[in-house]
Amino acid sequence: MEIRQLEALNAIVTSGSVTAAGRMLGRSQPVVSRQISDLESELGFMLFARTRPAITLTEQGGEFYQEVRGILADLHQLESRVQGMRSGQVRPLRILASVDLARGLLPEALARMDRFSPVFRQKLIIEEVVHEAPASALSEGRADFALLSLPIDVEAVRVHWCGQAPCLLALPASHPLVSRDVIQFDDIRNTDVITLLNRYRMRYHLTSSLAQATADENRRHVEVGSQQTALSMVRLGLGVALIDPFSIRGAQLDGVVLRPLQTDIAYMIGAVSQATHELPEGALRLIQGLHLHVQSSIPHYVDTDPSGLRQGVSRKTEVLRSA
Repeated sequence: MEIRQLEALNAIVTSGSVTAAGRMLGRSQPVVSRQISDLESELGFMLFARTRPAITLTEQGGEFYQEVRGILADLHQLESRVQGMRSGQVRPLRILASVDLARGLLPEALARMDRFSPVFRQKLIIEEVVHEAPASALSEGRADFALLSLPIDVEAVRVHWCGQAPCLLALPASHPLVSRDVIQFDDIRNTDVITLLNRYRMRYHLTSSLAQATADENRRHVEVGSQQTALSMVRLGLGVALIDPFSIRGAQLDGVVLRPLQTDIAYMIGAVSQATHELPEGALRLIQGLHLHVQSSIPHYVDTDPSGLRQGVSRKTEVLRSA
């Protein structure tokens, strides 16, 4: 399997035809056709369904192309970095962050640090990812570190810091319970609830906590893909939602009131990097700056170990305290 074959595949999908792909790559149409034919022979399945005048990916071809896109993107990134090295450009600082954290908490911390001492000189790259992606992405060298919700596979990564804070209940501004300082689950047992899709472990924890505590045949349950969508639905009076205190940084809260719950439901985040990778100074400074920002700006935040145990507290003491 050759890079030129993968480039030919990408060009055909992008341009819509073999002829246009040849023009895009500066190759003749017969050369592109032969490269695709050789690739199909090596793979053992057809990439395209050749029905004139259209040319479309087969089901297996579509799956293969999704893999190819990532490989080509990495190669183009490597090529760009090599050119930067030749010209003496400073290596860019690369961060992975879960979507909600990338849009609120991370920009806040960057702006705060930038006022005093900028953490990058020329280029910063922030890639938004879903929860399962960071561990594999870090092992592939796609970023210096990741800011995300925990837990993840801590054996494969170095945890620089982590901690937790209690979730809040988002209510419509017109809801009668906004007059209360603290909300009990019994108060919302018959209330429609909005939860996050439980594809990931921490989201499953939040979804289960709210859905089970408010279980009642008289209430409806809506699952959504992001906290922004959940807040939009709360704002319009479609229900109440459990919101973590980290991801709401920078979120639009007009028409929404946040209240603490009598029963703490902890949400944990942290900064992690590849265990065997030595980080540049800028990445280490940013990790430290993020930690200080979280400690000073998130109410009731406490540092923990990766299992959720508070620092300086034994497991026995924590069990007795929670009892």
